[in-house]
Amino acid sequence: MNRTKAIGIALTSVLLGGGALALAGYSLASATPHQTAQKCVPNPTKVGHCTLTISSYPDSLAGGHGKDGGAHPDWVSYLNQDLSVPANTVVDMVVNQYDGGEVLNNIFFDQVMGTIGNVAKYDGVTLSKVAPDHVGHTFTLRGYPGLNGQSGKRIFLNVPLIANEGENAVKIGSGEYPKPVVIEFSFKVGSKGVYQWNCEYPCGSSRVGQFGFAMASYGYMAGTLTVE
Repeated sequence: MNRTKAIGIALTSVLLGGGALALAGYSLASATPHQTAQKCVPNPTKVGHCTLTISSYPDSLAGGHGKDGGAHPDWVSYLNQDLSVPANTVVDMVVNQYDGGEVLNNIFFDQVMGTIGNVAKYDGVTLSKVAPDHVGHTFTLRGYPGLNGQSGKRIFLNVPLIANEGENAVKIGSGEYPKPVVIEFSFKVGSKGVYQWNCEYPCGSSRVGQFGFAMASYGYMAGTLTVE
């Protein structure tokens, strides 16, 4: 094979690879939620606040993916990919964390960022970060580019969820779980927009860095937050 032909083949490979990545990025940016939105509930005692409660599980047996966990019963899950909040609101968020955990790949995500005060409460204890070797998941929310009509402010929020080391004590759906670690935090949203959230703890398995499968799938460890 002559040098000119070899260079041509190499350039073609690079362009095809870049095109595939661009197409994947476009598909992600153009994705729309397919589950029924979980609405943030207005707080009658706090004007301008609403409460949004979600849960993180070590599997998909709690009921959000169908009977006996649906197609992937062993995948870790937040259960609902589509969260919805009113515009110009303070979102008071509660995460019931039922899963264990280990060590983050990137200790950047052991910090609480973007919440009011850059803190969260863990079973009532206020913290600004957690031990990077004691993380179960993260709730990481960011600006979601590529959708028409987005006018809301840029958002970056990260809350590490402490690993739950309790013994199984409660039954939800067809799964059994420990008593949850309850994580509470608040953040502000502006005018309408659609944002992406995901988990940054490596819990997906079977790919480099453990970021495949559940980690890359809406309705499991990724989804959207729509400001309406």
